[in-house]
Amino acid sequence: IFTLRVQKIMDKSLIDYLKQIPDYRDPHGCRHPLWLVLVIIIMGMMSGYWGYRQLGRFVERHRRELIKRLQIPKSRVPSYSTIRRVMLTLNYEELQIVFNQWSKQYSLIPSSEWISIDGKSLKNTVSNYDNAEQNFINCVSAFSHQRKLVLGVKMSENQRESEINVVRDLIELLDLTGVVFTFDALHCQKKTLIAIALSGNDYLVKVKTNQPKLYKQIETASNQQKPRQTVKHIEQTRDRNSYRQVEVFEPPENLDPKWIGVGCVIKVERTGTRSHQPYQSISYYLCSLSSQSQRLADGIRGHWLIENSLHWVKDVIYEEDISPQKAGFAPRNLSLLKTWVLTFLRVHGFDSIKGAIGEMSHNIGYMLTFCT
Repeated sequence: IFTLRVQKIMDKSLIDYLKQIPDYRDPHGCRHPLWLVLVIIIMGMMSGYWGYRQLGRFVERHRRELIKRLQIPKSRVPSYSTIRRVMLTLNYEELQIVFNQWSKQYSLIPSSEWISIDGKSLKNTVSNYDNAEQNFINCVSAFSHQRKLVLGVKMSENQRESEINVVRDLIELLDLTGVVFTFDALHCQKKTLIAIALSGNDYLVKVKTNQPKLYKQIETASNQQKPRQTVKHIEQTRDRNSYRQVEVFEPPENLDPKWIGVGCVIKVERTGTRSHQPYQSISYYLCSLSSQSQRLADGIRGHWLIENSLHWVKDVIYEEDISPQKAGFAPRNLSLLKTWVLTFLRVHGFDSIKGAIGEMSHNIGYMLTFCT
């Protein structure tokens, strides 16, 4: 049944999904269907081009082959200005819906998989870093630790909607069962953990002093109890030496029962040197898994893959934070398409995004085989 369900979903190609996005442009004078413009932008991004003019040059470079392979009538390819207009005006919510439908085929996953949920602000929508109250765009993603795929995404404006509420909406949208969601301390919220428990999933969430009573209870329990298990790890790199000790304890006896489903509390102590400077830190976590689970240390460490394998890639390789495209819906649409391309490449076996760009860059036929 599982195999048949996956096959049924995957019968649709990327282009089939792009054709589902409504095109609200005036049909008079509209030379190219929306899906065609989007698939060309995606191929341009797969070749390492992120800006309007870069994408326009990509189209001109491959004009003849694009006309032939995509059967573009009247030998007219989308221009730089067409690409720009589409990114400015395309309803990002429609693009987001279709991306989440497309990515859902990869969320048919085994139980007990770890999934990070975290937000990333689009820095190109921040106009004044000295103003802490200003509005900017935030992109919340659900990211698989094991497969490094984005399973769902939701855009929001920080002054209109709290990331806490966005995360709850995304959990409901994902409609998963039997997975373990991991979060930073912002999402150490009773309502969020209740929603996860009611959905049939587990959680692991960092605890900081934004929950002072809970933080103090875990700190006291870890100092008074003998740990149920201890995991130690030593790591040495060129400019970093680190020692990490993970200790797992039973939940405190006086824990508020509104912290639903708590199976254990965790203390992580890190010491070492970074760039020859000593450091030490202690972190605490709340988790619904049993205190005897052997996977806890991997889950804590794996949460930060969303930073290294998603946010860092979008910032450094995709140049998202320095993107000059700020008008209209362009920041959201371009960010969604970059997420789509990254997930698309990972689905097809590319662990290194830079390596993928190097291998398929400008090979129109090769890229179209993935899209069709």
